[in-house]
Amino acid sequence: MSREKIYSLLGLAARMRKLSYGKERIRAYMRSPRRQKLVIVAVDSSDRLKRDLRIRARNTGTRLLIMFQKSELGKLLGKGEISALAGEDDGILRGIIEAKE
Repeated sequence: MSREKIYSLLGLAARMRKLSYGKERIRAYMRSPRRQKLVIVAVDSSDRLKRDLRIRARNTGTRLLIMFQKSELGKLLGKGEISALAGEDDGILRGIIEAKE
């Protein structure tokens, strides 16, 4: 798995404004009828958040990727710390999924 490539693709998605964050936006994204859904969760997020998102991912067919620190995800969006991000561009999502495997 190429951590740098995934981070680079997330940076591209951020510049394109194709990343969502925030509890309600992530939940709405996971419920959406999109074909490809991917949520990136920071490794230093709370166990409660990880457990909640794992359950929701399983129930909605969303891929879940746990990597990066909250500060790294926040840096992508010019924020402090972000616990989870959702990608909204299918091409970038495919690139991340391929880089992960």
